[in-house]
Amino acid sequence: MGLNLKDIKEAYFIAEIGSNFDGSLKRAKELIKLAKECGSQAVKFQNYTANSLVSDKGFKSQEKAKNLTHQANWKQSVFDTYDKASLNSEWMFELAQSAKENEIDFLTSPYSIDLVEKVNKYCDSLKIGSGDITFHEIIKYASQKNKPLLIATGASSLNEVIEVMSLEELKNKDIVLMQCNTSYKGDPEEDKFQNINVLKTYKNHFPNVTLGLSCHSPSNIPVIAAVTLGAKVIEKHFTDDCNREGPDHKFALDPNRWVKMISEIRSLERILGDGEKKLEKNEVDTVVVQRRGLYWAKNLKTGEKITSNCIAPLRPCPKEAISAKFFKDLIGKKIIKEVIHGDMIKKSEIDFY
Repeated sequence: MGLNLKDIKEAYFIAEIGSNFDGSLKRAKELIKLAKECGSQAVKFQNYTANSLVSDKGFKSQEKAKNLTHQANWKQSVFDTYDKASLNSEWMFELAQSAKENEIDFLTSPYSIDLVEKVNKYCDSLKIGSGDITFHEIIKYASQKNKPLLIATGASSLNEVIEVMSLEELKNKDIVLMQCNTSYKGDPEEDKFQNINVLKTYKNHFPNVTLGLSCHSPSNIPVIAAVTLGAKVIEKHFTDDCNREGPDHKFALDPNRWVKMISEIRSLERILGDGEKKLEKNEVDTVVVQRRGLYWAKNLKTGEKITSNCIAPLRPCPKEAISAKFFKDLIGKKIIKEVIHGDMIKKSEIDFY
């Protein structure tokens, strides 16, 4: 167990439980178990306190901005919503134990330096949320814990990403750089903003980094596109019921959609293959029936010279046939024994010297 970036062979799926435990430790454990049953390799929570994450006064002065985002649907203030949704950090030991019992990796996004210190011992890796892309101090601090560090890059510019990846503390560290679009509306129409091709840009700028996707789309297509472009770590929000009350349920995947997503990706990975061009096992017989071998187009007597109209390149091409690519090599050669129209050409019938 544990996220070993050097040994990832297939996409690693993180079930982001976020606040979907709805304030219940029992429910959090149930979701861990369910995520494992649905094929996830890891479960993720978020560690924050309302006081260390948001300014109540600041948000109340930004009502217009708030009303243009997914927060417009929150029934309580931003501060109170975060306060209610926050995870009790005293539960981390039990949650980590539950993950261990279910043989699934465990990680979190700690949203303060104090919380990085507090939760680190329980986690297989750490995640930096998109909103902290400019909070360099927490990124540097988390990177020193010598665990895989997942960095989401939603709502940021390439220059901001380069600034982070240029931090001295991140050199020679195991980093997962994740493309992300930070709209949480769950609107398929917003898939045009996913910009999965950013992964190509990341690969060009940071060739040694592991690529990932933190996705909030209800569709599986962004995940399929990301894996096709080389993403190895996929994070999506996970719940048992999208109709439950709470800030994260509406755009999360339920078990049926989660299982379907993983099944589609495993199928995709088989389809993508290893990149080595070769004769595939299921093509061995079709080589014979689809390729052309050389056949006699007329009767010829011993001593006659072969001309182009004496040869017909035709299917099939069994192992003992002369391949059509040698057509010109036969021109001008002499027949050393009589041949019959329609027969497959044999090397023993031709004087090659």
